[in-house]
Amino acid sequence: MTATGSYQFELLEGRSHEANMLAERAQMRLDGFTDLLKRHGFPEQGRALEVGTAQGIRARLMAEHFPNTHVTAIDRSNELLINTPHHTNLSFEQADLYELPFPDEHFNFVYARLVFMHLTDPLKAIASLKRVLKPGGRLLIEDADRDCMFFEPAPASFASFWNKVQDGQRRLGGDPNVGRKLATYLKHSGFSNVTTEVQTILGAGPDIEFLVRTLMPSLNIYLDPKDRASGHLAINDLYTLSQNPNASFYHFWFVVSGGKA
Repeated sequence: MTATGSYQFELLEGRSHEANMLAERAQMRLDGFTDLLKRHGFPEQGRALEVGTAQGIRARLMAEHFPNTHVTAIDRSNELLINTPHHTNLSFEQADLYELPFPDEHFNFVYARLVFMHLTDPLKAIASLKRVLKPGGRLLIEDADRDCMFFEPAPASFASFWNKVQDGQRRLGGDPNVGRKLATYLKHSGFSNVTTEVQTILGAGPDIEFLVRTLMPSLNIYLDPKDRASGHLAINDLYTLSQNPNASFYHFWFVVSGGKA
């Protein structure tokens, strides 16, 4: 299995805690998920693939809302997949997206969420996903751009922490700014009818507290060990901000899809 990229669950310490946090973060913004799939051409029948499914929360929604579509969900980590329930139109498999164990032109739809920001070679990954798509099938990618996350009033410690998080992710082979590049990647890879949504996520104190609890501590892995104390300080400052009733949180989220000719 290809062992490059900025998120390797199987190599993390404290994986049980991280798995719990992954499951909590995956619950975010589920209300509009089915409508999003429909906007981007999810098939009413056929085959769909989810890449980087983790505990399979979105894969189960796909299978429930589209009962005539068989959903295959893959992840690098068997540890994350081990307790995922199978259904008649849903199956899980350990696999690497660079080395997909599926025939050419097998799926009508491929979906990846928060995968591409961790990839060392996104164009190679897109080529792998394109290979298993049928002609006329669509690839849908949801991802973030860490430059597009804002807190107001931002703690003085946040900017330095956030820059070091992004630098560390790049050193490990990921791209914290991949969101803005996805449409270009799909066009470069020969996809047609490329559609982009930039979604604005707005929040307040409780949303900041949720991020502080479930996401920010895991990002300390990107910091040089000498910087981790200042990272903990920045996270504590964000927690203090979350208790401010006037605090605000803003984030721009990228949703991009394209069709295979």
